[in-house]
Amino acid sequence: MRDKNFDLILTITLYYMISNFTMLIIAYSLFKLLGLSHEVFFSVSLVLLFISIFIGYFLAKLALTPFVNRNKFLDRLLKDTLHELNIPVATILANIKLIKKSEIEEKKLKRLNRIELASKKLLKLYSELDYFIKKEIKEVDNQEFNLKEMILDEVESFNDVKRAIIINTDLEDTIIESNKSGFIKVIDNLISNAIKYNKPNGKILITLKDNKLIVQDSGIGMSQEDILKIFDRYYQSNLNSSGYGIGLNIVKSFCDYYKIKIKIESKKGKWSRFILDLNK
Repeated sequence: MRDKNFDLILTITLYYMISNFTMLIIAYSLFKLLGLSHEVFFSVSLVLLFISIFIGYFLAKLALTPFVNRNKFLDRLLKDTLHELNIPVATILANIKLIKKSEIEEKKLKRLNRIELASKKLLKLYSELDYFIKKEIKEVDNQEFNLKEMILDEVESFNDVKRAIIINTDLEDTIIESNKSGFIKVIDNLISNAIKYNKPNGKILITLKDNKLIVQDSGIGMSQEDILKIFDRYYQSNLNSSGYGIGLNIVKSFCDYYKIKIKIESKKGKWSRFILDLNK
């Protein structure tokens, strides 16, 4: 099956060729009829300019209408799906809290906690999708929040997947203003990478002081070549690792949007350190 975007490009190219060919025929006919002089050339060029604008608008609208309609449909579908997803997950969390109040058996409480954690992860995915949709249509909302509290919540969410890796924190209260869902995605990707590329029984240290956020791991480290490419979309230093190589690209895009300077320090085979300067 052919890519619809390729078909769109092909259609626009064809329309462009047709419009140019039409303009040449009109120009040839007018010059042959009126003769060639500076005055005639200026007049004909002016007429052709208005005709080309009209034809260009008509052909572009004709070519792009299916594409615009498809985007509107997908946008509406995503928003409706997100809305429908939010309600049942919120209902699950509310009922879990009620059940936990009357439950005393430890095994059942652990199971309820796992269900609650999984539901919170679904809500987080909801927030992330909502953020990316709003970002595309330039409607991202900023809010003030304590970055320390947010980091502690995200560290806790990795308890079931961090294996034997120890995550230590040294954080001070830091109030910032940005899109919270987007920043959560940044923290999640940095911690996830620190876990993925760490050594067995390794350590992660997250520091937040003087408006600088540092995430350091005791992992496999990176070469200078890796550091230069690490933010490229789909780039992976280890092709056998899980994921698609887009996490750090998302981090870089968010940091660029909010003028956050990001720096990487690493020693091959020993450690890596991501430093985010939040002063701006």
